[in-house]
Amino acid sequence: MHKFADFVINNPRLVTFFIFLLVIAAIFPASKIRTDFDLENFYPKTDPTVQSYRLLEDEFGRDDNVIMVGFKSDSLFTVSSLLDLKAIVDTLETIPNVTEVQSIWSAEEMVNLKGTLKFDPFLDVDSLRTNLNAIKERITSDSFTEGFLIDKAGTTTAFFLEIDEENNTYETRNEIIDRLQTTLSNYPSKDFKITGIPFFRNQYVNILNEEVIFYISFSSVLIILLLWYLYRSISGVLIPMFIVWFTVLFTVAVITLSGGYLEIMSSTIAPILLCVGVADSIHMISKFDDAVQNGLKKRKAIIEMLLTLGSATFLTSITTAIGFGTLLTSSVVPMKRFGIYTAVGVLIAYTITILFLPAILRITNIKKVFRKTGGKLYPWIGDKLLKVSAFNRRHYKAISLSALLICFVVGIGIYQLQVNGRVFDDVSRDSELIKDSNFFSENLAPAFPLEFVIDTKESEGITDPKLIQRIDDLQQHLLSYPEIKRATSFSTLLKELHQVMSPEDAEQFSLPVDQNLIAQYLLLLEITDNDILQNVTDFDYQKLRIAAQTKDAGSRRINEIRDSIDVYLSQNFNNEEITVTGSTVLSANLVGKMVYSLASSIGLAFICISILMAFLFKDLKMVIISLIPNIMPLVLIAGIMGYLGVDIKPSTAVIFTIAFGIAVDDTIHYLARFRIELKRGLSFQDALEITTQKTGRAIIITSMILLLGFGTLITSEFTSTTLMGILISSTIFFAVIADLVVLPSLFYWLKPNLSKTPIAQIKGDK
Repeated sequence: MHKFADFVINNPRLVTFFIFLLVIAAIFPASKIRTDFDLENFYPKTDPTVQSYRLLEDEFGRDDNVIMVGFKSDSLFTVSSLLDLKAIVDTLETIPNVTEVQSIWSAEEMVNLKGTLKFDPFLDVDSLRTNLNAIKERITSDSFTEGFLIDKAGTTTAFFLEIDEENNTYETRNEIIDRLQTTLSNYPSKDFKITGIPFFRNQYVNILNEEVIFYISFSSVLIILLLWYLYRSISGVLIPMFIVWFTVLFTVAVITLSGGYLEIMSSTIAPILLCVGVADSIHMISKFDDAVQNGLKKRKAIIEMLLTLGSATFLTSITTAIGFGTLLTSSVVPMKRFGIYTAVGVLIAYTITILFLPAILRITNIKKVFRKTGGKLYPWIGDKLLKVSAFNRRHYKAISLSALLICFVVGIGIYQLQVNGRVFDDVSRDSELIKDSNFFSENLAPAFPLEFVIDTKESEGITDPKLIQRIDDLQQHLLSYPEIKRATSFSTLLKELHQVMSPEDAEQFSLPVDQNLIAQYLLLLEITDNDILQNVTDFDYQKLRIAAQTKDAGSRRINEIRDSIDVYLSQNFNNEEITVTGSTVLSANLVGKMVYSLASSIGLAFICISILMAFLFKDLKMVIISLIPNIMPLVLIAGIMGYLGVDIKPSTAVIFTIAFGIAVDDTIHYLARFRIELKRGLSFQDALEITTQKTGRAIIITSMILLLGFGTLITSEFTSTTLMGILISSTIFFAVIADLVVLPSLFYWLKPNLSKTPIAQIKGDK
């Protein structure tokens, strides 16, 4: 570190020029950052959940490329209203990359024309003025239209825009949505509701893009105001802010250059780095000011800052990077990206801090960052911390035992925590996106697919009447769950076909029981131009599809339903291979994977940091002392979440990794300063007092900045991000108490054995 300090001090302009050169180079790639949201991309390509989803995609197409539009009208079945709907649909069909628009105008009914099967449209312009009531009755009783394109009462209808799978990109979806909304705006009398996974994904991304910019801007303004209030100097504001802005810029450039992009997890990297970067610089600035105040010349003060806090800050950066880096063990792809990019960003923040800060201090005429004539909060904090230190010394045993007792009592709430997340969990329940989605759940069918692919393992296996009856029984079983609102399959098609072709033999919507008759029905369907057969079976008639639609009931309830269905399947489908998939399953599986990955990552981080502490201090008591203040905030926040009924889901689980990484920083800064003061020859008590006052002041200031940075998340339109802001802010508050009250009390109580070797004389010019 001596050689490094000498290099920076001797070449400050070269270092500054190099940093600004990198800044210019990073602007272009950073400006090309993209944002996206795709459930399938959350998994590795070889994950069984993805493989099951790909099976559905290969056989029957994707279930996440349809935008749904609906509206309610008591006068739906009037000539003017139906013609308006036709005009809308005709316009939407001309939009590039829209392969099909399904509506009641495209719906067709089966017709028996002297023993020949035909599919005729329910609606045509010529019949509108004469047969509307009859058409309404037929279309609202059709199994494939009722609950899908129209409700039973005939007052709510929907149309579906299918997006070309090859061009289903963010840009394409944006163009389609813009054209869609422009078309709908021409009919202001209708209250259109829009939903569907493609629409949600793009609206989600658009909001996310706006929020990322807002967080960086708003957090920066708040941090600038706080720094000005504390330091009352331009340098005290600009130096930390330049460091964090450069850090965010370089990190975003790294994300782009490595092929990454922003989504719900990585979008929080910016506020994290804003806070971490400012924290590093404030600790080092505080040390520089202390050195100047103790009589050192500027050069010596800069060198002392680098030698004493350069190593400590490196250690905090490494431990924070380890905390985030352990997410690399996760099987969830965005979590891995979040972990590695945040870890890289933390190390970038450290590198910029130890290069830019001493270089700027050297080439400018800054003598001291904090001005005594400035804000009164800075010295006030120091005075109050002296009283805190005295309180710790007098009541250390009571403080330690009380802290452990509080953790135990609050920690009991952890047993009430439940793992649960929704497909649209990130979005507020009061948002238009959720209200529009609920419109479909309440009036037609929910927008969340739950798919079953049943493989009979033999060609034409689906013609077995007993199998078809079991399929129909399975459909009825699915509809017995309140969350599942609709289910269609080959048996649904056969019921309608049997009713149309053999009305004299068939009871109302009964299934054919003769295998030869089923084969004849398949032949009739083959020779028509209708593609309805392709939606329910494969080319060889080996596989069947059941398409169900379920509410966004949460991963816990969805998994309960799946477990119950699995029992039913094991009892009734012993010879068939059944795959349960769909976007609903992707989301439900994802929640569990992310939460348990985070739990294992935090455990691994604890182990890594424990080993690091043991190596540094070579004392078991020091390992215990260093870990307790970092475990306490996590236990407290987890217990409170349990008592308040806040579910564990990806957005709330990740706060433990973030909070742990931040909390460890403060603990290590405290321990490093305490160790340095001991090496200077101070007594145990004096070293704790000085550390609590000097490092404690920096901890409080950095924590205030962290609270401002993460506090901005509370304004988010995403419920998950709001919760993240509240929970992380609470954890930071608990961490400050743990580091400044509990940590020194543990020192007094456990009295670890620490070396008091005198610190080496600092070299440098006066």
